[in-house]
Amino acid sequence: MLVDYEAPSPTCMLITSSWAIDFVIFFITISYLVIKFYARNNDFFKKRGVKYVKPKPIVGNVGRVMLLQENTGNILKEIYDSTDAPYYGMFFFHVPYLVLKSPQLIKEVLVKEFGHFMNRTWAQAKHDEIQKNMMFFQHGEEWKLTRAKVSPVFTSGKLKGMFYILKDNGELLVDFLRKNADNVDLEKMTMRYVLNGISRCFFGINPHCLEDGVKSEFLDIIQEGSRPSTLDALRMFCFLYHHKMVDFFKLNMFNKKMVDYCANTFNDVLKTREEARRSNNMRVNDMADIIIDLKYDEEFNKNFDFGGDKVLAQPFMFLLAGNGTTTMSLTFTLYELCINPDVQSKLRDAINEMIDDYGGITYEGLMDKKYSYIDMVLAETHRMYPAIFYLDRTCTSDFQLPGTDYVVRKGEKIIIPTWALHYDEKYFPDPYKFNPERFLKRVNEDGFYYVPFGEGPRECIGNRFALLNLKVALSSIIPNFSVEKTPQTPARMKLDPVGLSAIPKGRLIVDFKPLT
Repeated sequence: MLVDYEAPSPTCMLITSSWAIDFVIFFITISYLVIKFYARNNDFFKKRGVKYVKPKPIVGNVGRVMLLQENTGNILKEIYDSTDAPYYGMFFFHVPYLVLKSPQLIKEVLVKEFGHFMNRTWAQAKHDEIQKNMMFFQHGEEWKLTRAKVSPVFTSGKLKGMFYILKDNGELLVDFLRKNADNVDLEKMTMRYVLNGISRCFFGINPHCLEDGVKSEFLDIIQEGSRPSTLDALRMFCFLYHHKMVDFFKLNMFNKKMVDYCANTFNDVLKTREEARRSNNMRVNDMADIIIDLKYDEEFNKNFDFGGDKVLAQPFMFLLAGNGTTTMSLTFTLYELCINPDVQSKLRDAINEMIDDYGGITYEGLMDKKYSYIDMVLAETHRMYPAIFYLDRTCTSDFQLPGTDYVVRKGEKIIIPTWALHYDEKYFPDPYKFNPERFLKRVNEDGFYYVPFGEGPRECIGNRFALLNLKVALSSIIPNFSVEKTPQTPARMKLDPVGLSAIPKGRLIVDFKPLT
């Protein structure tokens, strides 16, 4: 006999008799588990007897950064100003970081005991051959070997050889500004100059960024991929603080369109150079030739496979890092000269004196300490607008901080709050004033508190090239133009909360008035 099938009542699949109540219970349970997961390290510093800022659920001490209300530099400065402790703890989400405030301890970590703090804290995306093999992200022996092999690109002799390309680039910039002198967007203009110079010096590529009326596909793609969006900021946070998400979701740090375009460009350059070597043994000894040397270096490849996309990692890093940081440095310098005409006038006098003494813009003139005001102006820019808000290190073996009973354990993460140090009135009185004269006195005599390029073995490898490039730009622009405010020029600099470095919020519009 057939029996009618009776479907089970929906209520039997519920915790209660109400779907709404079940949903609330489910939501509360999941929220509780997430909060417990993110709170698992909240007592990290308490157990170790270290002063720390009490973290909030999930976001730690950087909630306002996540809400795009404030940049990381100012959050670090607020905490820095709240304590006199030589070191203290804070949390980026659930990750505990030991923050060093003492210049003496900073020097220990960056230089004296560098072997314990060699690595950065960033994720190395296993799926991204270009990102994980960039020298900036490499660890241990691989980083050491890569740095040693790439360093010859930046010797004094190489820089002197590149100077003539940079000088020609400065002349192109002057011609460009003569035709485009009014309502100039500083960031876009400086990127034209910087990208043009880096491409020509390192790769022998002429991207035509400073040719008026000529469309540069290279420039368009780099500009599009360089300005961080909110999504880029979220990806960046994952690379810094959520490493497992990077691998799980196979996140890429950089704009894919930009990476693909640059990869094709670099591959073409390397292919052309290799053919030139085979046919007539021709070398230029720039970045492209160094990369080819690494590709065929048996000792290097014995330890580290250097095939495929790995070859493109260093060229891409130097293009991206060099372009971004130098563009911002020149942008901020010209802005500060615009709103501080007395500084601009004094800089113009120093540059004109150098040009008169040396018969033009020369490498020797730019290196001459007699005209140190140029260096002082750039030093003040890098104090007020360092390339990155903080330096980060991961401890590679247990180490007791000198003069303390605190042992930094292997795997623990360290922060050096560059932005906060640079705005500490103890080291730099009236820190919000653009005052190059403050660098008449030597800095970092008792520990490190001025670290715009980092310090020690892992300091920025390209800082000398960047400074030379900036000096050429200023020596070309300032004697020929007066940088002047427009109704659109902001009276006070506002920074974008997106990103890990100082980026202006909105456009910086100025006029370049020709001088006779």
